[in-house]
Amino acid sequence: MGTSASSSGAGTGAPFDPPWLDDAGAGIDSDYAEVPLSPGATPSDDGSSTEDGEDNQNPTTPPAGPAKAPPGRYQQARGALTGFVRSGSSSDLRRGVSSFVKKGMGGSSRAASRMRTSAIAASSLGGFLATARDGSDPSINTWVDSIKQRGLSAKETALEVVQKLIPTGGSVDEDSARHSMDHAIAHLYEVEPNADIFNLTDDQIANLMAYTVAFDVYNRVQLELGQVFEKLKYAPQLVQNRLGQVLDYVMVVVNRSMQKARAGGAPRAMREIANAALQDALTVFAES
Repeated sequence: MGTSASSSGAGTGAPFDPPWLDDAGAGIDSDYAEVPLSPGATPSDDGSSTEDGEDNQNPTTPPAGPAKAPPGRYQQARGALTGFVRSGSSSDLRRGVSSFVKKGMGGSSRAASRMRTSAIAASSLGGFLATARDGSDPSINTWVDSIKQRGLSAKETALEVVQKLIPTGGSVDEDSARHSMDHAIAHLYEVEPNADIFNLTDDQIANLMAYTVAFDVYNRVQLELGQVFEKLKYAPQLVQNRLGQVLDYVMVVVNRSMQKARAGGAPRAMREIANAALQDALTVFAES
C-alpha cells in the first residue's frame, strides 16, 4: 500500500477521542486492578523518557491541545512505514511509530488517554492472577478449582481467564483488550513453557502485563493505519516478517517501560504501574 491509501481509523477533523471512550473499559472486570505488585529491579540505564511526575498522569485526565485530528494525521506514519516495509530500516520503523503517536494520536499524553483501556486490561489481568495465586478471594478460589477440575489445556485455561475478565466486550477497545490478553498469555507460554497461570511470580505477572500493553499498542497501529501493509506489492511472507519486526520493537520498548514503572522501594497498585508503563512507552515511541 502506498501513502495515499485511506486509514481504517478516524480521519481528518474527527475527534481524537471517540464519544464512547469514557465507557470503553466498562466491560472489563477491573475489581482487582488495585492489587499491589512488588517493586522490581531498577533498570541499569534509565533512558530519557518520563520520570515520576506530570508525564505519568492518570490517562483519564483530558490532555491539553486540540481535540480534533489535523489534516493528513497519518500521512507521515504511512510514508515511513511504507519505507520500512521496502527496506527493513529500523529508522523508518521508529519514524513511522513516532509520527503515529505524535501526529496520528495527538501526542503521547493524548495517546495514553485514548488507550486507557490497555492499562485497565493489563492491570485487571495482573491483579486477578495475583489474587488467584494468593488464594485471598473465596469466589476466585472456587472458580479456579472448577477450571482445574475440568482438565483444560493451557490454551483453554487462558481463554477461560480472558472470558472471565471480559465476558461480553462490545467496544473496539474491549475487543482489542481481549485479543491482547489472549496473545499475552500465549506469549508467556512461549517464553516460559512451564509457567502455571494460577501460580505466577510477581515478575511473571509484570511481564504478562507488559505483553498485554504491547499487543494492544500493536493492535492499535494495525487498526488505525488500516491497509498500510496489505496493499504493498510485496510477498506476504515479507510483509509478515516486517509486522513481526514492528511487534518486536513495540515489545522491547514496553518491557523496558514496565521495568521502569516497577522500580522503587515499595509495592504499587497494578493500575498505577500499568498507567505509568503505558505513558512511558508512548513517550519513548513519540521521541524516537
